[in-house]
Amino acid sequence: MKRKFSPLIIGLVIMSILIILFYDVIFTFRSEFDVVDQPNDKVIPMFNTEIDRQIEEHTQSIDHRGYSKESRQNTINYLKSLRSIEGYARYGVKSTKARNYIELKIEFSNGKIVDQIYTGQSISGYMAPSLLMKVNMINGKAVKVYTNGQERNNVPESSIPDIRLMIDKAIAYDIIQHRDAYFVPAKTQEEINKEWQR
Repeated sequence: MKRKFSPLIIGLVIMSILIILFYDVIFTFRSEFDVVDQPNDKVIPMFNTEIDRQIEEHTQSIDHRGYSKESRQNTINYLKSLRSIEGYARYGVKSTKARNYIELKIEFSNGKIVDQIYTGQSISGYMAPSLLMKVNMINGKAVKVYTNGQERNNVPESSIPDIRLMIDKAIAYDIIQHRDAYFVPAKTQEEINKEWQR
């Protein structure tokens, strides 16, 4: 005699599996510190200064060897294609889950949106809430900055590392996507062999 499973039991099993698979998505802990809606015009010139610095560091600095001579203009062109850059916490600023990082969401002028861009900046609800920002851009420059208000707990200069990281990782996203626009193409094995034969 075959056992019949009721639709209720099957539904509970499927629901349990989905909860296990998507636990981190379902049980995120969002708070008022995850809301980025406080304008702060003082951050705008700070952000634009760091944009200029990052353009130089990514294309001229001895710490970043191998960039092509076109990389500077390609970086500028990429930044001009951005409508906004927004930082958010993977599980919420006050979450105590492991692997909780600041990630970026980038919106392009053509309407394309990419998110879950890894920054490597870990955060934890055990510490003070982290600074989150959304930066609206026109022609490669910040024109409006919104935050979750955490920058106001310290002097303005203390926000520079967060600004720098945000721009650095936004540029790094394009470098990963379009490596040939930034670096001299790697030599082929045939070209390497010829150099050994000289």
